[in-house]
Amino acid sequence: MTPLKTISSRDNPLIKRFAALSRSAPARKRDGMCLLEGEHLAQSYVERVGSLEIVAIRDSSGTGALTPAQAALAQRSREAVLVAPALFDSLSTLVSPTGLLAIAAVPPTLAQATTGFVLALDEVQDPGNVGTLIRTAAAAGVAQVWLSPGCAFAWSVKTLRAAQGAHFHTQVLEDVDLPAALAAFNGERWATLPRDIGAVKTVSLFDAKFSQDSSLVLSNEGHGLSPAILPALTGGLRIPMAAGVESLNVATAGAIVMYGMIAR
Repeated sequence: MTPLKTISSRDNPLIKRFAALSRSAPARKRDGMCLLEGEHLAQSYVERVGSLEIVAIRDSSGTGALTPAQAALAQRSREAVLVAPALFDSLSTLVSPTGLLAIAAVPPTLAQATTGFVLALDEVQDPGNVGTLIRTAAAAGVAQVWLSPGCAFAWSVKTLRAAQGAHFHTQVLEDVDLPAALAAFNGERWATLPRDIGAVKTVSLFDAKFSQDSSLVLSNEGHGLSPAILPALTGGLRIPMAAGVESLNVATAGAIVMYGMIAR
């Protein structure tokens, strides 16, 4: 492998590009790119999606030496560079930088599923919760994760970090019109609800029976489920809780329900 050049100037165009993607969600959305921090995320992308655009490696030793994992990722990138430690650390979003940053194209958006197992997030705004739910969905065998327009950006650094590579093990669709998508879904359409709401009746998660084609809607913890979604629902699911406990964190509730659904 040809030795990589080392960058030490903040004025270098590549450094400016990494800085823009690190600090600006609009820049990521405009360019259709995501910033992957750490070898694990970069390896997950390479294994499931394809080649990286650019890899920046922290030149910790000052000798340009790469670990086998770094060398393998550099080979799967269209461009790879070494970055002086202080400059690399200024680009990292972590207190303890991982030593590798990669720029990669966001995978193309696919058609919305009308069957299978689908998770729909209704205005879940915290990127940590969105990332954790994507991670759990991938582990539970969810085929697609739908994010409504009010959700946290799926490809933000925080969401990607929380998901730990799960974006590349399931299909993530953003800006989904959930009422329309659910109405077109050929299966059961469930949502977590604390009680009956209008015509939508609730049942305990542990009493419900689920078909192979099921969608689950999880909503914003602050204002609850968007009213426009209610007409599309088959029913609501309650998670039994001890007296005096009103709710669970949405990521915790989602994990319980998703695994409850595949177990039944």
